[in-house]
Amino acid sequence: MDNSTSWQIESIAQPLLLYLQERLSGRDNVVIKDLARITTGWETEVYSFRLVDRGNELSLDLILRIYPGDDAQVKSQREFGIMDLLKRSNFSVPAVFFLETGTSRLPKPFMIMERIWGPSLREMFGSHMLDPKGAELVALFCRLFTDLHRWNWCEHADALAQIPSLSCPLHLPAELERWRKSGGSGWEPAFDLLLAQYPKITCQSPCLTHGDFHPDNIILEGGLKPYIIDWGGARLQDFRIDLAWTMLLLGTYGSWELGDMVLRQYETILGKAIPDMPYFLTVAALKRLLSIYLSVTVGAEQLGMREGAAAMMVKDLPHLQKVYEVFQDHAGVELPPIRSLLDDMAASTGNQ
Repeated sequence: MDNSTSWQIESIAQPLLLYLQERLSGRDNVVIKDLARITTGWETEVYSFRLVDRGNELSLDLILRIYPGDDAQVKSQREFGIMDLLKRSNFSVPAVFFLETGTSRLPKPFMIMERIWGPSLREMFGSHMLDPKGAELVALFCRLFTDLHRWNWCEHADALAQIPSLSCPLHLPAELERWRKSGGSGWEPAFDLLLAQYPKITCQSPCLTHGDFHPDNIILEGGLKPYIIDWGGARLQDFRIDLAWTMLLLGTYGSWELGDMVLRQYETILGKAIPDMPYFLTVAALKRLLSIYLSVTVGAEQLGMREGAAAMMVKDLPHLQKVYEVFQDHAGVELPPIRSLLDDMAASTGNQ
């Protein structure tokens, strides 16, 4: 543990304990043990700890998620709200216990939730990808994915209306126009192309989407029972936006073979081919390119990502290059801001 991480943990430990003592009965008997930072992604700061009640000799393994950025309050409310709703409808998510959107204890909004012990699906893929177990894991992954997209959100419309950004389905053209405004000069050809093609796309009913459905966000309790985590990007929209994002991540971080396996398995479960996936892969690639570009040039923290996320992106040059290749293969247009960014990143890392 480096000095900065040690200081962060020390600065969190006492305020967190005071908060929990206020929220729980028998406050004098409650202590925190084994507080550790376990963040691996670009967005929230994640810590694990054990809450011990010395009076009743009970302990509970928990996760603390701290939300950065200007939209931290909204994002924390959305993630807590959708996880709580899904848990009550018997969906495979960890239990959530406390949400604090103020800053009276910690300087940023945070959520406290159940910790699930077990390997991620990515870890399981790594050891079984080349044997029959690998096919079973892909089937599990896609079954969870389709179960989510088949979840009848209309039955929960009243509850969803109380959760930020989940009161009504998103319309992709409106999203593209919003992205266009943040991109600036040099991005216009991409948005013009996608908006012009959209009327030709086969319409699909909106569903609940996860927003970042990949094997790292599925934890297998004891290596068996799956739980889906990281719901900050949940939205009501076309399921193909979710599926294309997953395929893009699998293909550019791992192999396109795995991404294609997921698509084929998803189609097998549906019993039909999924139309217009090249279009949605183009949308997914554009979203990834724009988010990385803005994070590096404007600042990741302003986009709701954790401190240091932009530096992680700069080190992730091969991924960005692959995403740009996907975009160009499907769209056939050049993005000067990305070409310039790639050149700058290559120069800064010595990969010219």
